[in-house]
Amino acid sequence: MALSYDYTTKRIGVPQVDAQPLTMQLLINSIRTQEASERGIVDDYIADASGKNDLGGGVYTGITVALRSTWVLNFAAGAYQATVNGGNLADALARIYNTGSPQVLVQASAAATIVNSSGSTPPTVDAIAAGVLAAAATTPIAADTQLMNAAEIIGDGTAGNPWRGVGVSP
Repeated sequence: MALSYDYTTKRIGVPQVDAQPLTMQLLINSIRTQEASERGIVDDYIADASGKNDLGGGVYTGITVALRSTWVLNFAAGAYQATVNGGNLADALARIYNTGSPQVLVQASAAATIVNSSGSTPPTVDAIAAGVLAAAATTPIAADTQLMNAAEIIGDGTAGNPWRGVGVSP
């Protein structure tokens, strides 16, 4: 069964079958399909989403869905436990229209990452540091220090003319 969209009340109807669990991927896929429909293209977007950014080594950030305007999730009535997981729903407690039935469990992720189980090994700290240094060696990081703690810096950094704040003798 699919999620339903009531543009008047701004409620996304979630049938029981899709609420065990309702993952952020399922939610955003359904929203994007709705936004591309005949009805959806004449209205504002329903949600913003971000995530699945590659952190390297087969690790990706999790999905965060932020419903726009006053859109809320409206779970089908019944004696069951609905679960929202698989990423994060921004402002989740305010985005669930609940009449007391069902009980809705939001499993938010503090460390929203998805790990690719393809067998690749994530890079070590040393490998990451070496990569940063190698990138900096080929494309130097521009640095022009003119102020430190809001004070002008003078001197050229040599032994006879060390860097120092204005008014500080060498």
